[in-house]
Amino acid sequence: MKKSKAKDIDLLYVPEEHKKKNKDVAGMSKPAIKGKKHKKQKSEVFNFDDEIVIGLHKIEKKEKNKKKEKKKKNVVSRENKKNSKRNNKITDKEQKNKIKILEYIFLFLLILGSTVYFLMSPIFNIKKITVENNNLISTNEIISLSGISTEENTFRIKIGQAEKNIKENAYIESVEIKRKLPNEILITVQERKATYMLELINGFVYINNQGYILETNENKINSPIITGYETPIEELKPGNRLCNNDLYKLESVLKIMETANSYDIGEKITKIDISDKNNYTLILEGEKKIVYLGDASNINTRIMYLTKILEMEQGIESEVFINGDINEDDVYTREKV
Repeated sequence: MKKSKAKDIDLLYVPEEHKKKNKDVAGMSKPAIKGKKHKKQKSEVFNFDDEIVIGLHKIEKKEKNKKKEKKKKNVVSRENKKNSKRNNKITDKEQKNKIKILEYIFLFLLILGSTVYFLMSPIFNIKKITVENNNLISTNEIISLSGISTEENTFRIKIGQAEKNIKENAYIESVEIKRKLPNEILITVQERKATYMLELINGFVYINNQGYILETNENKINSPIITGYETPIEELKPGNRLCNNDLYKLESVLKIMETANSYDIGEKITKIDISDKNNYTLILEGEKKIVYLGDASNINTRIMYLTKILEMEQGIESEVFINGDINEDDVYTREKV
């Protein structure tokens, strides 16, 4: 063991102090230093366990640092390899997903194209158009308004536009169009009914219970005539409605007529003057009576008095006043002279 240490000493750094001592020893005579030299050589042998050699720790630290760096590099390289493998796996998955998405898109487009081609085939060309619930407007007129024609593909029809076209006729209150596959169209309408007339100089304007103007006609229908309205003549066009004041008064007219019908005298009323909302005037031409009814309050009691008067004074031309308080003293008649 000592020999190996002695050999290693030659390769190590020797401090300056040891060099000086060796010079001093070199200057002495051989006899005088023979014994001392042997002792000094023995005592001057480096013991790595007991002594600290300058620069030795630095070498050890460098070696440790190198080992640490190698370990770090190895760890980093391993992590890089793992990350690269993961990235390769991710890219493979992404490519597979992209391929699947493209396949799905292609399949969807193929199905869509096939479906469109099938729906546009002559199988779905219209062969029959049916119209239901029309009593006033003819079937041909409704079909013509719709713009739908036979031999047209049923899926090319714009249902909303066809319904809008039909509702341009003032008599059509609502309309519903349905496809009956493969080749039939069903049109169901709800018509408005003319229930009253507005009197013009040379004709009449037909209106319904909601105040919609249906048409202008020279012919008179079997409905009461409303006079004293405020709606301007230029606004009395099919599809329009009466002005707000006239619509308010029309509600009272509906109450009057409903009550009169319940007493079976509604058909006897030929004209209703609505110029004064506090005093509606009824004209019963067949009974030769002009009735001042007052407002539409207590309408049931007022019509009941009118019914009794008609029974008592049948065929007598007179004016009837029921426009005061509802009691026997305020209800009276006055014969025309």
